[in-house]
Order: sequence, then C-alpha cells, then structure tokens
Amino acid sequence: MSIGRIDQARTVLPFGLDLGEAFTQVVPELSPADARTLMAKFGLKADHVSTLVEHLSPGERTRAALAVLQARGVNLLVLDEPTNHLDVAAIEQLEQALEAYTGALLLVSHDRKLLANVRLDARWDVVAGQVTVR
Repeated sequence: MSIGRIDQARTVLPFGLDLGEAFTQVVPELSPADARTLMAKFGLKADHVSTLVEHLSPGERTRAALAVLQARGVNLLVLDEPTNHLDVAAIEQLEQALEAYTGALLLVSHDRKLLANVRLDARWDVVAGQVTVR
C-alpha cells in the first residue's frame, strides 16, 4: 500500500531548497524535465520551480503537494483541508482529480461544496465532539 497525505501545514516538500530540487528529491524516479512538466499541470511554472519552497504561497505548496501525490501513484490519499488557500479553478481541478481517483480516500474538510462534489462511500460528521455517520 502506498499512502499519500497532505497535512494542513503542507510539509510534503522540504524547506531550504527551490521547488524543482525539492520535488526531485521527494520523487527521485522522475527526471527534472518530467517533474517540471507535472508541476506545470498543477499551475506551477518556471518561476515557481526556481523559488524556495518556504517562499511559495500556501496555495502553491498545496498544488506542489498534489503533484507529488500524482507522481507517486498512491492508492490511499489522506487529505486534511485540501482546499485551504486554493483558488476556485484549483478547487475544481482537485474535485475532478478526486472524482477520477480509484484508490481509497480519507478526506477531512469544512468545504461543503467539495464534500458535495466528491463521491463518498461514507461520511462522518463531527459536531461538538459527537460523531454521526451518514
């Protein structure tokens, strides 16, 4: 089983490196050119690739983390508030990707629209410390 996760702090990529170096460090099986192509699919262009990870916006770090997960081909996704800091276009892209995803998904979100647009087998709501299953 290959597990991929995105936490709220977006710590998938190490700080102290530019995005291109950090990406190829965590996904060494991709050539730098293939890594750049994949990052571009997530809206991360040449100027992003040469930017230190810690200088990227939270939304850019989220996009980079999603690109890492796609590159790794994970079969269990654990996403903690994945739409935080994303613009509408990126959220729609995420919804489409999750709809096409065939692995298991554990999704934690306050984004009601995302939860309505993503096919879920079970939904657990937590309100005031009480869990209800829908």
